[in-house]
Amino acid sequence: MDEIIKVNDFTKKYGKLTAAKNISFTVKKGEIVGFVGKNGAGKSTTIRCITNMLFPTQGDIKIKGLDSVKDAKKINSLVSYMPSETELYEGVTSKELFKLVLSFDGKKMSYAEELSQYFELNMNKKIQELSLGNRKKVSIIIMFLRNAEIMILDEPTSGLDPLMQKKFFDKIHEKTKNGTTVFLSSHNLNEVEKYCDRAIIIKDGTIVDDLNMAEVNVAKIQNVTYMTSDGKSETYEYEGDINELIGELSKMNLSHLEIKGKSVEEEFIRYYKEGEIHE
Repeated sequence: MDEIIKVNDFTKKYGKLTAAKNISFTVKKGEIVGFVGKNGAGKSTTIRCITNMLFPTQGDIKIKGLDSVKDAKKINSLVSYMPSETELYEGVTSKELFKLVLSFDGKKMSYAEELSQYFELNMNKKIQELSLGNRKKVSIIIMFLRNAEIMILDEPTSGLDPLMQKKFFDKIHEKTKNGTTVFLSSHNLNEVEKYCDRAIIIKDGTIVDDLNMAEVNVAKIQNVTYMTSDGKSETYEYEGDINELIGELSKMNLSHLEIKGKSVEEEFIRYYKEGEIHE
């Protein structure tokens, strides 16, 4: 697979503050890569440098072999970017906004109408009349109207209900099947687990892990919680033969028992906790 995004030894400083330090990673064609980390970890800074809103202090970023600083104009024709928060003209309808966006490429309104119907957006309402979730839909539709080879998205599903989140990723998967590459930041660890091919973990401005989601195997790990009739309780992780576990637990006089498979989301949480960085 071709390398579409290549970040090499990237560092970004704001005066004495280092927001990103010696970051290197690649994103290949057709991948959906989640960029995961808590607030202030360096996600938005990295994304803004990839999209040429900020310049690296050190290192370089390449988009299809083009330099993010020197070749910004060429890159803009390849990339559709969606910020976490978008300021929209309040006094116009989303239909008017879509017409403006489409006019730059000479495209027709039919695709905007199709997307609005898919995302259940009333195009005839003014932006100021829309809820937070519907404003997010307007931003999403504008992003899809670009029909770009590369989508770079900062918290794209914040403000959407679970049904719309699913519909969003269904549409994203349609794009990636045709070769579109997607790089997105998210605090929704469940959606990263369900929909992304990889998860790049950033902590305190440094990449601490790069996980292939198909290879992450926590399914065999069980979270076991029990309480005995005399009030003793315990919670622990168990990895082994489930039948042997049941056999051992059956010897106890239990008043409560819960056995639940560990999720990838629970594994992600460990990266957010202070002082816990995986090697």
